[in-house]
Amino acid sequence: MLTFKNIRLLLGGSGGRKPEAERLDAFLADPALVRSLRQDEYRRKRLPLILVSLLLGLLLGAGGVLLALRLWRPAVLSRTGITSAEEMARSLASQGQAFIHAREIDKALSHSRLAVELAPDLADAWDALARSLFYAGQTVEAEQAARRCLKINPAYSRGYHILGDFSFYTGDWKQAEAYWKRAPDARRGLARLLLLENRFEEAAPLVQRLARETPDEPYARIMSEALQLGRLTPDLRRKLAPDFVASRNPETARGWRQLYARRYEEAAATFSRAVSRDPRDGSAIIGHGWSLLKIGTPREAQSAFEQALATWPTSYSALNGLAWSRKAQGQAEGALTIWHQVVDELPRVDQVEIPDCLKGLGMVYYERGDYAQANRYLARSVMIDPFDAETAALLRSTLEKLPPP
Repeated sequence: MLTFKNIRLLLGGSGGRKPEAERLDAFLADPALVRSLRQDEYRRKRLPLILVSLLLGLLLGAGGVLLALRLWRPAVLSRTGITSAEEMARSLASQGQAFIHAREIDKALSHSRLAVELAPDLADAWDALARSLFYAGQTVEAEQAARRCLKINPAYSRGYHILGDFSFYTGDWKQAEAYWKRAPDARRGLARLLLLENRFEEAAPLVQRLARETPDEPYARIMSEALQLGRLTPDLRRKLAPDFVASRNPETARGWRQLYARRYEEAAATFSRAVSRDPRDGSAIIGHGWSLLKIGTPREAQSAFEQALATWPTSYSALNGLAWSRKAQGQAEGALTIWHQVVDELPRVDQVEIPDCLKGLGMVYYERGDYAQANRYLARSVMIDPFDAETAALLRSTLEKLPPP
């Protein structure tokens, strides 16, 4: 696992400070990223169980981990200082949430499933499982998991928040509004929805409060600008539009399971059937594009992503897929334009596609011989997703090619 100290080990260093590590420090232009990484290291030091669970996962698989934890729980708890199964489950759920941000969906699912097995009455564990399932394309199961949070604790407002998110991204905005109104911390989503529906008078107090509390937050700035204009310009509407597309179609869910299992031919056929039955199923269209890209037909994949973007112009997944499709066809400049749009222009800085977009930017700049720019983007990608070996290897090679500071 990558921390601020052992990033040098990931990049090939050991037993002392290497030039590559010095260059990494020198080229990390954003101090906030370094602070965040240091804070993350401190938090991880307090969760030694994570290392145990990851090691067991590599050796035994998710099912083996669960069996091992059941058999060895007293010894594991004693060695890690964790005093209960609930505390262990909280650690696993927390790591599952981190895996979601790193776009490591399979790891997020395994950790959150272990968490609910260990502590079936822990709302936080079901919360992590709900989000993992959602990003894995299993919307119906995700909603069931989120409702389990509320069954355990009716006052768990995050349950309403994430149910509102799920409804918003499936296009069920009426239901999203109902859920968000029951979640005090869902003001941003509710204000966003109201503006998209041109309900400016209702949105105004929410936007004004957000502007006072978080004036530098991207969505707060965009919504404040819309409120001042009294309307949504095409660009403002594009930035507030749904950036993720979900589906409750069981055929689409099956396609995503096949895609994450790397059964790309089967996934392509499944998504194709789903689209033929419902041409407006954006999740199936995007999944079809990714399947086609994985099986080596980038031109056809590009067509699918462009079809999705015609209706959902700020889908991060469709934009990222379109960029990779163009790069695969030798259109590096077109790919760069799209990735820069996602990383530099759109407001969602925590979207799960961001590490892969940063990786794409770094790869193109590396291939052009612009190693300073490559380092800038690859280092950011590795910090968000330290589990992508290809990105880490490319960053190591980039550092080796940089001139001495």
